[in-house]
Amino acid sequence: MTVSCLSQNESVIDKSNPIYAMYNRPNKNGITEEQMAWDKSRSGNAFDFMALRKTIDAINAITQATGERYWINQQVVLINNLIQTSQISSDIQENLIFRDEFKSWISLANNDTYHKEVPLYESYSFFYIMQFLYLIRNSAWIEKTDNNKVWWTNTLAFIEKHIWTKWYERSFSSFKNHYRYFLRSRTHMGSHWAGLALYLNALTANTEIKSQTAFLIQQYDTLLKRNLKVRQGGYIWNSTYDNVEGTFAGRSSESLIQDVSHGNHVVSYIIAAYTLGNKDWTIDDIKRLSFTLKEIIYDAQSNRFRDNVDGSASTERTGRGNFVADGWVKLAACNEEIKAIFQKFEKTGMLKKYNQELQFKANLYKIERNK
Repeated sequence: MTVSCLSQNESVIDKSNPIYAMYNRPNKNGITEEQMAWDKSRSGNAFDFMALRKTIDAINAITQATGERYWINQQVVLINNLIQTSQISSDIQENLIFRDEFKSWISLANNDTYHKEVPLYESYSFFYIMQFLYLIRNSAWIEKTDNNKVWWTNTLAFIEKHIWTKWYERSFSSFKNHYRYFLRSRTHMGSHWAGLALYLNALTANTEIKSQTAFLIQQYDTLLKRNLKVRQGGYIWNSTYDNVEGTFAGRSSESLIQDVSHGNHVVSYIIAAYTLGNKDWTIDDIKRLSFTLKEIIYDAQSNRFRDNVDGSASTERTGRGNFVADGWVKLAACNEEIKAIFQKFEKTGMLKKYNQELQFKANLYKIERNK
């Protein structure tokens, strides 16, 4: 399992590609996936960053599969929109916390994050934005014009200061350690920041940030390794950290099994870490996750996925185990049986039901095309 090199397709776009058709096809309300993503990227609402993650990951996958400049440009527009809607924290009149000189966004969600800056929301999208910068750093697009090089450099600089350093410093102000906002108290929450740190560590020329990101990766790997338990031939784990001793993670008062839906994020992290050569993660870890999916989570009789990674049902998130597009589907790259499972699952109504069609099909298309 490796990061695919981008092909050099210049400005050619294959409009017969099913992913292109899906991205540009209006839904029953006459709105395309492209328009929905554009609207969320321009909303200035940090809560929308979670939903936007699906599109950013899908575009990364189709970019890897085709190398078409059309998809790179689509991603650049979404990233530009996010950055352009950021404001100096102290200038956001409705902002209830922090109010410093970093650029940021507040949540407009009708919950307890209303009018607050939320590290979790930002990490959802910026994990895959950092992956995008990693994917295109040596591409024909970067070399095409000086402006493209400047865009890449400036975007990385924005993330270094207004995403990474912002929450690194705020964490110390709030908790007297720099890593609590990154690690949080659950594996899937920490996975977003650890994934961002993987790519940032590989790209940054800032020695302090390189050291900081390396430390976070080490802390998260320690926490996640403590959680992963071998059952039969697969992994099961709690979403809450089992043992935070010697780390800066938050301690939970109860142990909760990992649900499959949020487990996507942990799987995405492990695959990214393995792909980038992190020695904490090997092909054996990928095989164990594959076993978990195939033998514990997947119900072949119903062609559905169970709610939790131990195969148990959830009373709170019934059916959400069928959201598998963010991480689990990527295991098909190294296991033909899993690829067959997902090709069969693709024919169910679960993709539209959980609004995962574009992300799921883009990731599966990349795998099928790269074989």
